[in-house]
Amino acid sequence: MVKKLIDLGLTAKEAEVYLVLLKSGDSTADQLAKLAKLNRSTAYVQIKQLAEFGLVSTFKRGKKTFFAAESPTNLLLILENKHQQIEVQKNEVVQLVPELLKLYGSSIDRPAVRVFEGKEGLVSMRNSILEANPKIMQVAFSFDAMSKIFNTEEMMGFSLKRSKRNIYTQGLYTKTGDDVPVVPPQQLKRISLEEYPFGADVYVYGDTVSLASTKDQIVGITITNADIAKTVKTLFDIAWNSTKSQEQI
Repeated sequence: MVKKLIDLGLTAKEAEVYLVLLKSGDSTADQLAKLAKLNRSTAYVQIKQLAEFGLVSTFKRGKKTFFAAESPTNLLLILENKHQQIEVQKNEVVQLVPELLKLYGSSIDRPAVRVFEGKEGLVSMRNSILEANPKIMQVAFSFDAMSKIFNTEEMMGFSLKRSKRNIYTQGLYTKTGDDVPVVPPQQLKRISLEEYPFGADVYVYGDTVSLASTKDQIVGITITNADIAKTVKTLFDIAWNSTKSQEQI
């Protein structure tokens, strides 16, 4: 019962004192302290709080002050008080949220992260690039890994959509066999598959970086953040400028 009373909002000592009063009936402070195994001053503190809850009352008998437990039905008052407090806090939060949202909206940009799973997820991720319609996109990719997920028609379909939107693309890629055909406006540079084996594809455009794992687990992640995009773009520029050009259109 002590645990249940604690769950209702009483402290362990308050619960012990209340149960003692229920069992013993009227008690003086000394008697109560002895039964509850508390010192007299501590017992008074618990009695005062229980009285505020409406669970203890006091009365005089001769020159002595006695304490008595009130009906346990008064425990409902504790719950009603909690409910009232919650309602007050709820109203305060409702009034506060619009002001906090103003601060939230005016703060520095937070990275927006989206996750795409499976082939259909990568299709959605790549389509989001087309929807963003950036002026320029930089990409590093493994043609062999990508061709295991998308057939030739699907890969060319994306390139033609990009071309139709006039999205200029710089691409670093690895591949076995012949070079990748250029679909203007585009510039491609082929790098050594043996020296630089890509484990994932990287797309950088605007303030967004998209990563696509294409070898084992097929998953894409898109992060929209200006600082992250700027850093990845800088790394791409370093790699691009140190690589000989295959074709320029």
